[in-house]
Amino acid sequence: MILMSPQTTPPGHASPENAVSGLASVKDVVAAEWLKLRTIRSTWAVWGGAAVSTLIGLVVLIMHVGSYDRASPEEQASFEGADPAVLVMPVVAFFIGCLGALAVTTEFSTGSIGPSLVAVPRRRMLLAAKTVLVACVAFAGGALFAGLSQVVALLVLGDRPAPLNPWAHWWDAIPSAAGTAVTTLVTGLVALGLGAAIRSTTATVTVIVALTLVIPSFAHFLPAPLHLWVASVLIPNLAPQVVGAESAYLLSPPAAAAVLACYVVVALGAGWLAFSRRDA
Repeated sequence: MILMSPQTTPPGHASPENAVSGLASVKDVVAAEWLKLRTIRSTWAVWGGAAVSTLIGLVVLIMHVGSYDRASPEEQASFEGADPAVLVMPVVAFFIGCLGALAVTTEFSTGSIGPSLVAVPRRRMLLAAKTVLVACVAFAGGALFAGLSQVVALLVLGDRPAPLNPWAHWWDAIPSAAGTAVTTLVTGLVALGLGAAIRSTTATVTVIVALTLVIPSFAHFLPAPLHLWVASVLIPNLAPQVVGAESAYLLSPPAAAAVLACYVVVALGAGWLAFSRRDA
């Protein structure tokens, strides 16, 4: 007879300490997080909000083009560009940010964070899985909505010239879509980190509204040249800068990438400290 101590693990079974270690277990945790996220009803409401806001933004863009066609040549020369990265994507980024927040705050509000930590006792592993999931979903969502809105804009603009048409050729729109996909990814990760730190869906969403919609709007009312410096470091305005597209902002692509990285590091760092040190 073989006597086993309470710490002895039977052959073929993983010990609790190693239950989530290894590449296969990482995949399992990410898959479990994906299952949780896609079964939350508010997740689909967020996707619906992003789709509706994209549709509304494109309708506004079409109306803008119609106004251009009815304007005199003198008025046409002063029209703003019909770039959906400006009209559509900040609101889409807000909704994707809400999704990043829901990935963690929903568990705190419902109390399901306790069972999650029983299943995955290593909090670093759990938060890492949520980070991977939100990064993939946010980037995919940003690329999807940015790409679709750019295609519609190109079809609507046709051969209309600048300044209404911001692109000389269709491939010139690709950097704009890529930049907004990157800033949407950053917005989702920032929301996840803030959600882990704040633990309240309402408070986290309020902060994301401020970062993506409110502060960028009010920054332009600051006196020059302060407004350009402030606006240049805000997440939505980093989209053209990170890909080197022409804009009125001040940062080079490496500097813009560094600012985006700082947003992610600070938010996820704060989230990790709160998540690891506070009781669930």
